[in-house]
Amino acid sequence: MKIAVLMCTYNGEKYLREQINSILNQNGDFQIALIIRDDGSNDRTLEILQEYKKNSKVKIEYGKNKGPALGFMELLYKNRGYDFYAFSDQDDVWKPNKLLKGISKLSSQKGPALYFANATLVDSELHSLNLNVYKKKPILDFRSLSCNGGILGCTLILNNALAKRIQHSNLPSKIVMHDFYVSELCKLINGSIIYDPESVMFYRQHGNNVVGVSYGFINKIISRIKDIYEKPDVGIDSQAGDLLVNYKQYFSIDKIRWLRKIQNYKANFYTRFSLAFNPGLKFVNRNQELKIRMSILMGNR
Repeated sequence: MKIAVLMCTYNGEKYLREQINSILNQNGDFQIALIIRDDGSNDRTLEILQEYKKNSKVKIEYGKNKGPALGFMELLYKNRGYDFYAFSDQDDVWKPNKLLKGISKLSSQKGPALYFANATLVDSELHSLNLNVYKKKPILDFRSLSCNGGILGCTLILNNALAKRIQHSNLPSKIVMHDFYVSELCKLINGSIIYDPESVMFYRQHGNNVVGVSYGFINKIISRIKDIYEKPDVGIDSQAGDLLVNYKQYFSIDKIRWLRKIQNYKANFYTRFSLAFNPGLKFVNRNQELKIRMSILMGNR
């Protein structure tokens, strides 16, 4: 049984060794390949990666700066033939049984499936912040998932059946994030999404996170305001359009109509209002509901 751990690096010199070592020291009776794509680092990241070049489990690729979303999808698209694929950030630390737990959950699945889990928030020195990322199980129906996202990508493992669907299609070009895209696709093609409420890793929060979690009252307020008022580089409308172009033949009529609703939601106030307050959308709490509904209403989702 072979598993590919896909990692994108960019100026990650400070914590990179800890994360790589935690991956290479995973427990389990499987072959692990750590495939790293550097995104044009200009610190000591490349020097650190060279230290692992002689390790037979490590493969290093170099590319132009694409950002994590497209960088991860390129790695998944190009590296075929593995039974399972896991995404990894460059600055966390995995618990020794992280991969084993995910593979055990996925092994009984016949069709497309992915697994994701909880994670423990820690500071830059790995001191616990006494918080997990998830307090409740995320909402995973296809309508809510396509607007909310919510899958923690650094815990995500997908099986070969889901990976093949991506690898045998066109490489996506307009996606919000790789984990958002893959999980939305999985649900749209009637795949299984397995959530593990137990923490499988230490999710490091520091000043240079590309993607992080807001904690503390003031930080949460600031983050919520930014999420509502800031326009993303790629929105859910563009991602819905990309999914329709590449996978429409696999979707039901109901799901195609929903994706078109998202794709065209910015057309006018009525279409924004119609999506923002659609009764099919569900949320884990009032805070998430306010953030998502308002950002859609303003055309910033």
